[in-house]
Amino acid sequence: MDGESHAEKQALKSNNTTSTTVNGYSHSEYQQITIIKELTPKVHSKLQSELGSSTDGSLSGNISLESFLDYVAAERLRRMPHRGSRWDKVLKWAEHFASQVSAYQHNVGTWLPYSNEAAQLVMGGCRTLLEMGPSQGVALERAFGVFYQLGLTLSFFLRNRSLFAISGDIRQELGHAYADLLALVIDVTVYYRKRSKDKSSTIATMDFDSHFGRIVDVFFQRRDQIANDMWTHQLRELAGSENTTVDINVIRQWLAPQDRTLQILSSNRMGTRGFRDEFTCEWFQKHLLDFVRSKDDVLAISGQPGSGKSTLSSWIVERLQRPLGRRSYETITYVIDADVPSQATTMNLVKGLLLQLLEQSVGDISLYRSLVAVIEASKRTKNAAEVESALWKALDTALKTSKNLVIIVDGLDEIKGGESTALRLFEKLHQLSAQHNTVKTITLSRLSKLTKPSRQFNIDATHTRDDLYHFVDRSLNSYQHFHVQKQNDKEATIERVTQSANGSFIWAGLAVEIIKNETTHAGFVNALQNVPQSLAELLQLMTSTFDFNKQDTKRVVSWLVVAERPLSIVELQALLGIDTDPSKHATKHSATEEEIRRAFGPLVTIRDGICRFRHGTVRQHLLDLSAQGKSLMAPKDAQNDLITRTLTYVKEYLTRRNEPSFEPLESQALDELFQSHRLLEYTVRYWTVHFQHSSMYRQDGSHNYLADFKLSLPNSSLMALIEGSCWETQTSTYDAIDMHNLALNIRQSVLGPSEAVIQAQITIASTYEKISKLEEASSYYYHSSRISQTVLSRQSTVAVTCATAYLKCTTSITTKSRTEVAVRREESLKYVIEVETHIHSKTSELVIKYKKALAQLYVDIQETELAATTYREVYEACVERYGQHSEEVKSVSQSLTVVLQKESNQTDVVEYTKSVFEIAERTMDLIDIRRITATIRFAKAYESKMDFIEAEELLITLFRRVTEVCRVMRTTECHERKIEVILEYVRFLRRQQRIAEAESILIGLWAEYEHEEIKSEAVIVRIKSIGEEMRAVGMVTIALSIFSSVWSYFKKIGRQTSTEATSTAVMLADITQEINVSTETSTEISFQETVLREVFESSISSSTATKVERTSVKTCETLSTHYAKNERWTEASSICQSLLRKVWSNLFVADQRSIVLPKDFTSETVEITKRLAYYYVKERRFEEAEKIYVYIFRATKSNLHIQDDLVVEAGQALFKFYEDVNQISKAISVYKELAEAYSKTLGSTHALTIKILYQLGDLCTKHKSKDSERYYIEITTSLNKGSEICHADAMEAAIVLSRLYYDEKRWTEAHKFYSALWLTFIKKGKEYNMSSESVETIYRRHVYILEKEVKVEYSVLHQVAVEYRETCTKVFGAHSEITLKATMQLAEVSEKSEKYQQEAILIYEEVFSSTKQTTTTTTMSRVLTEAKQRLAHLYVTTESSTSKHSEKAVTLHLEQYKSMKIEYGCSHKSTLTKLKELITLYKKQNTQQFHSAATRELQSFTIELITTVKDSKKLFDSGSVLANIYKSCGFVEHGFELLKGLRQQFIVRGTKSSLDPGFDVSSIDRRSYIFLVVFEETLKGTKRISYSEVMADLLTESILYEHYNKSVQRQTSFEYILVHGARLRSFLFEKKRQDQATALEDDLLEMFLANMGSGITTERRVTRILFIALLEELGKDKHEVRLANAACITGNHQVLASLNKSKFQEAYELALCVYQFVNHRHGYHDNHNYDYGLKLALYMAGRGAKKCPESALYSQMLELSKNILRAALHACESLDIKFVEIQVTELNDLVGLMGEQRNFNDLEWLLTELWNNRQSRASWSSATIVGIGRRLVEVRFAHKHRDSAIHLCEDIVYNLRRVYGALDTTTLEMSTLLSHLYTTAGRYHKAMGLSEEILREEISGDDDDANGHDATQAALTHLELLKRSYQRQGGWEKDASNYKDLFSQVMHSFGHEKKPVDVFGQQMTFQNVQPIEKWSAKGADNMGTFIAPTTWEFMSRDEERKHHNLLRRTSENYALNGANGKNGTQPHVHVRA
Repeated sequence: MDGESHAEKQALKSNNTTSTTVNGYSHSEYQQITIIKELTPKVHSKLQSELGSSTDGSLSGNISLESFLDYVAAERLRRMPHRGSRWDKVLKWAEHFASQVSAYQHNVGTWLPYSNEAAQLVMGGCRTLLEMGPSQGVALERAFGVFYQLGLTLSFFLRNRSLFAISGDIRQELGHAYADLLALVIDVTVYYRKRSKDKSSTIATMDFDSHFGRIVDVFFQRRDQIANDMWTHQLRELAGSENTTVDINVIRQWLAPQDRTLQILSSNRMGTRGFRDEFTCEWFQKHLLDFVRSKDDVLAISGQPGSGKSTLSSWIVERLQRPLGRRSYETITYVIDADVPSQATTMNLVKGLLLQLLEQSVGDISLYRSLVAVIEASKRTKNAAEVESALWKALDTALKTSKNLVIIVDGLDEIKGGESTALRLFEKLHQLSAQHNTVKTITLSRLSKLTKPSRQFNIDATHTRDDLYHFVDRSLNSYQHFHVQKQNDKEATIERVTQSANGSFIWAGLAVEIIKNETTHAGFVNALQNVPQSLAELLQLMTSTFDFNKQDTKRVVSWLVVAERPLSIVELQALLGIDTDPSKHATKHSATEEEIRRAFGPLVTIRDGICRFRHGTVRQHLLDLSAQGKSLMAPKDAQNDLITRTLTYVKEYLTRRNEPSFEPLESQALDELFQSHRLLEYTVRYWTVHFQHSSMYRQDGSHNYLADFKLSLPNSSLMALIEGSCWETQTSTYDAIDMHNLALNIRQSVLGPSEAVIQAQITIASTYEKISKLEEASSYYYHSSRISQTVLSRQSTVAVTCATAYLKCTTSITTKSRTEVAVRREESLKYVIEVETHIHSKTSELVIKYKKALAQLYVDIQETELAATTYREVYEACVERYGQHSEEVKSVSQSLTVVLQKESNQTDVVEYTKSVFEIAERTMDLIDIRRITATIRFAKAYESKMDFIEAEELLITLFRRVTEVCRVMRTTECHERKIEVILEYVRFLRRQQRIAEAESILIGLWAEYEHEEIKSEAVIVRIKSIGEEMRAVGMVTIALSIFSSVWSYFKKIGRQTSTEATSTAVMLADITQEINVSTETSTEISFQETVLREVFESSISSSTATKVERTSVKTCETLSTHYAKNERWTEASSICQSLLRKVWSNLFVADQRSIVLPKDFTSETVEITKRLAYYYVKERRFEEAEKIYVYIFRATKSNLHIQDDLVVEAGQALFKFYEDVNQISKAISVYKELAEAYSKTLGSTHALTIKILYQLGDLCTKHKSKDSERYYIEITTSLNKGSEICHADAMEAAIVLSRLYYDEKRWTEAHKFYSALWLTFIKKGKEYNMSSESVETIYRRHVYILEKEVKVEYSVLHQVAVEYRETCTKVFGAHSEITLKATMQLAEVSEKSEKYQQEAILIYEEVFSSTKQTTTTTTMSRVLTEAKQRLAHLYVTTESSTSKHSEKAVTLHLEQYKSMKIEYGCSHKSTLTKLKELITLYKKQNTQQFHSAATRELQSFTIELITTVKDSKKLFDSGSVLANIYKSCGFVEHGFELLKGLRQQFIVRGTKSSLDPGFDVSSIDRRSYIFLVVFEETLKGTKRISYSEVMADLLTESILYEHYNKSVQRQTSFEYILVHGARLRSFLFEKKRQDQATALEDDLLEMFLANMGSGITTERRVTRILFIALLEELGKDKHEVRLANAACITGNHQVLASLNKSKFQEAYELALCVYQFVNHRHGYHDNHNYDYGLKLALYMAGRGAKKCPESALYSQMLELSKNILRAALHACESLDIKFVEIQVTELNDLVGLMGEQRNFNDLEWLLTELWNNRQSRASWSSATIVGIGRRLVEVRFAHKHRDSAIHLCEDIVYNLRRVYGALDTTTLEMSTLLSHLYTTAGRYHKAMGLSEEILREEISGDDDDANGHDATQAALTHLELLKRSYQRQGGWEKDASNYKDLFSQVMHSFGHEKKPVDVFGQQMTFQNVQPIEKWSAKGADNMGTFIAPTTWEFMSRDEERKHHNLLRRTSENYALNGANGKNGTQPHVHVRA
């Protein structure tokens, strides 16, 4: 198909249609959705245009569900597919899909017009596809597999149909989904139909994926959207009562794997489940039915590796999707795959199950709540076990509302953690199933011993024997040496492999592949006999064939073994294409998919483009080889190689520079990157995992980096950014941090300071910040800021942002000394001040703000001198900015005064502090705070002098004395001083790095107060300081205890809003996250949020009307971030509003004429305001959001410089908002306003002005706005300033405008701009570096405008061409392609004027010489060819050309003519045209030499033409052209001479002639006659050139007598003589020459008797009658000699005529003559004759003709009939004849005749032929097919072919049950026959099961399906058969109670019946039935055994039966619509297909 499919366009269009909806569906409830109404006519049009007249009734749109199901029923009865076959699956899927479509249409029809017509079109498309038949089964399986999935989706919609009428959005999407479905089905139908008619192509399964994969994806995306809408509606109902802010998509993404390849592996939308062979797994249906009917909770299926467990798992899932045992089930499944280690965990298993339940349970609020709680908990804890436990609880909650749910878990033993984990998982699943009555579980694994009681089933070889047999048969079928075997040998081969496999499919598959590798039959036999018996040996043999010497082979296997998931083909190709040699830059050849298949054979499978090992045992075997170092890379080496190559790939291809970013990439951007770079996703997601598994990794971090690894590691900040975006959703937060830290460490070690390192640090910092780990975040922000200053620039925005982020994170950290935090804060503050001063000025608000922070830092750390200096600077700046008497200056003055008071004028600090200390010691009490402070300062002075001993002595003395006083006084003040002194000593110890001593002192100190009841807040504050010191030395657990006690105190006294309480709460929250107490994590995080909320509300309430504290701002930022992260938008907006009403109240004032920025915290406030607007958007409060965005923009623009970052960011935010809500006009207005401001402020030529104008122009262009022209013009006007030459920056605008004017045909404007561009190229082409492509376009269009529109003189065009060539030469070089093209352009222009024609010739000649000096390219070759052609033309046409030119012209023409003849052949139009030009040129020379050359060339060409060309049409056309050349050049006489010679050799072949024409064409055939005729007629100038007319004359002239005479003379086969004679006889009779004809008859009869009469014994009279009729038949105009056929035709006709005239003796003699003649010549062994023999045999037996009444003669006729029949059947068998061509009534007679003769050999053969070809006979009724099948079953069984008979009978019964129902009369008859076959074959258990099943159907009534059968008779019959089966088997197949219960139910239903019924010829009643308890387990009579029929005709009274179509009743549509019909009538299936 060309381009996008109709379905794809429809899907994309409908997507675009619905995406603009913002506020939901606004129309009324009954608003009509018109998408189907609009689409239906287009579909009809498409069908007509694509298929034309082939569009049949199926696609006309008139097919209802009933008629479709009737068709499926007829198709099923015609083909009788085996249960589980591909065609059986296709029909089942078609039934289900059609039923779902009809049910869906029924439910949407009221608001979706034309939905019924659409449903009919879908049915028609499905029927058209089914009509392609099983030959296209593989392709149809894929198509209907997808349709089946679509049907399941429709079923999902219908389960939630209560929401249809509530939500307009949902109805809109449902309508589009229906449109997608219709378009898909029609597109598939059209494509398959066209491909099936194209005999040269086949439909591959990959065709479906490549053509329709995208639309299928779109459909399922829409399904997800509808589910989301349904969820949104349900959650909206709860919005007022509880928190529903977590979007359902967030939950879905959290549960689902993020890796796109893993999503493909886990998806079944495109039929990605593993391939399952036909006929397999159906044996398990009985066991599955028994399980679901039982009371067991769990079915544990076990089996050895390769026993088919995974295939059975997929079959179980598929089977349970359809009703089983008259009950429907929901399924959720999970496959644990060892090839995907990351997903083989219990955590991912429960996630996968919950994801499926979430999809199925739309609106399950309890499930929603549970999952939200789990997600919230996962963010607060590092304990994965806690999260998993919560997931299991959520699953338990979800299962409470499930109905008839079956959980299927495959690969239980593959779970990560081994058998113990698998057993625990099994117990968990068992527990869940036991707790919920409506839930059952099925597990499949290798585990055979399980701890919990359950129903267990072990798969052994006996269960899968038939499956294996089919598998081996299918696998060997394409192998030539197997295929040529006889059937018995084939079966023996299959049986041998099946037996050797012993139940192992993997062994069988590999063994078959080994066998198929043999290229000779002897090798095949040898391989079959010597194939290894163990799987290990087999794998060893297979891998030994790998060429591991090839590095690519070794690498690919090694990579697959260690990969974290299966690799896709494109990923492998990318890996192979990487050359890790740093000296090479070229990409290597990468293997194709086919090469990979060939290289690794059957050990890998490739499906959906993903390569993986065929089985887990293969991977394990190769892993063992790798571990042993055999052949493969060692595992760690493979890890090294894989990680090096993946990183090399990223380094080579991910070259886009991306400045480090603070925001993760959007999912769309990620998808685009992954789509563009095929190996990028795998690399990003798993490279750190591979590194941990490589030889480079060390636990302690001292990694041993390999040289190649170092070279391969990309220095890409974009890669690090992608990592952050991926890992954030790929794993838990803390695991992601660990991965980031590992990546960061690697980058730091290998790359050093770089952008990649910066991005990694920013990502880690952001992650920590999101979980409120500010201290950890601050460290990474600090380092990233420092590196950014070096790597980027000192003024880098990234560096400044990191520095400010660091300051923000450390704001809450209080320090009173020069700690590391203080030092870093000082550094960061100084840096930010420096940059802001550089950007703005030293008096800017930001500079003042950060200098204040720096001064406060100095105050905090008690460095008063620096504090004083800094405050002085702040004071001076404030005076300059705010004025001497401002509040700001007053505040700073107060701070400066306090600092100066602390600062001493003494020069020697020690001496000063000593004197102070001594005074305090003399005058103050020991516990006086001033004395203590003086002592501490004195000690610090010593410490600053490095006199630590003196310092410590002072502190210890103070410590001891205060302690002693405290012991005596025990006052509050004493306790305060004691704690302060001890903490000061602890800080001293910490500064001395004596941490252990500090810890000991702190522990002792806390021990004193831990259990004290403290009532003083002052003491509590000091105890809080103890906690801070504990935290500082790493004792976080004790610190948590301390902070908890402190907080409890404040809460108890009601002081939660105090500063100390606030800081305590913040530290308590921080430290709680640090230590991650697993059992209390959820509570602690909730506690933290509560505390922060209290702090915020308290700080807000304590603030003034217009002023708030920094605490409020920071707390608001933290809380809003927390709420937003959890999508609690209402709370987030509420918290922001509370702050903004204080700090920026104007924002909420109705009158906003006065727009100002807040004075305090301007940037923070603007940021919070933008957050508020964003939260409004999330709440869909768009008007309010717009108002805020606009206000921010106006405020910043009005109050700040236009270049200020806040202005730019505000404008971008407003623009993005408008673009998101599709208000493009407003977005444009924002840009326009900025553009005007830039222009006004900065000037029209400023770079920013030009940039914004380009953006405006591009935006308008994108959205089809005509204003774009204005902006581009403004650019060119501003920059060009009237110059004729374009400014460099205006070139792009000029090109856009020129293109616009050219396209719109605005030639004046276009001329202006193209002239300017042309002049720019002439003057500035090299300087501007203009591309050759743009220059070519400019020239071409400039010339077009000049020539066509401006209409300039030729001289102007010539001058432009000259300039073009000269400038190209100067800019691009003389030998460049564009220069060569320019040269040709100049020549072409010169050629148009006689003045310059000589110049053109010189230029063309120059082109020749120049191209010889350059490398020939495609362009060069084309130009050279064109130049030759033009030059040759000029040589001829130029009047001033010389003789030298003429000679050159001849040479060039001759060269071109010969080239064309070689390239195109003689008959091509171009060759003939060039020949004419050459001959004309010869004639023009007017010399004898050239005249002779012309005639010779013409004759030579003619001879070559008729001897080489065989196509009649080409000869016809060429003859006319050549004759006209002769005529136009005056060579007519030469033409006739040539014609004369040709006729002589054409007509009279082999006859010598006196005239020698000089050539020999006698070998040509008659196809050349047409040339002769056309050539002659054209030369003569006559009009009679009819091919048929002339040919008839020629052939009649010679052929008849010539052939006859030659055949006689040469004594050829008499058959040919006879045929030629018969045709001649016919010709003579036609010409009324009877005498000649009669004489010829006599001659022919004599020759006939002499040559062919030896086998004929009849009289000459009888023989002549037959012979004359034979001549008449042979004399007809036929192309083949069919003597025997003619004899059969005429003979049968004569015999039938004699019989009908009662001339029985004559008929007998004629029949004998015919038989003897035909049979003697083996005439019946011909495809055209065998049926005449069969008819003749029937005629002789009185079937189809009058029967002879004379017994003696009739006996002779019967004997002759047997002989004829035997001969005909023998011929049919050898010819492999299809008997279906014979009339069914005749076949019925033939079967009856054979059966009557008990000729079972021939009868079985004939019935088999009819059965195998039944599909080709559309006229056969279903009853006829069933009749043939029954007779075939009976003859096979009677002929001792019991297995095949039973197999066929099972197929017939299975299909009859599906179509007619189990209790249909025909079905019951065939079921009874099957029971007889089972019994006679000794399969008593199957006979017992069959009778049990029928009795259960009779009890249940089969949906009231009476179908005219006698229920009493059927029940009694099968009760008696059940009894006989019990007696023959000697016991019951199941538990006896099962049958006793069945017997009781039967007697309850029928025991009252007293009427006797016939049971196999015996009259019986239920009154005489023996109780089951008295049945004897032996002594069965012959009842129920097989008896062959007495008559064998297959057409019986069943032809007249009417049957109910069970498919109609069992469809969901039947259930939904009450398909019994409103009138209560039951639907019938037509008897004929």
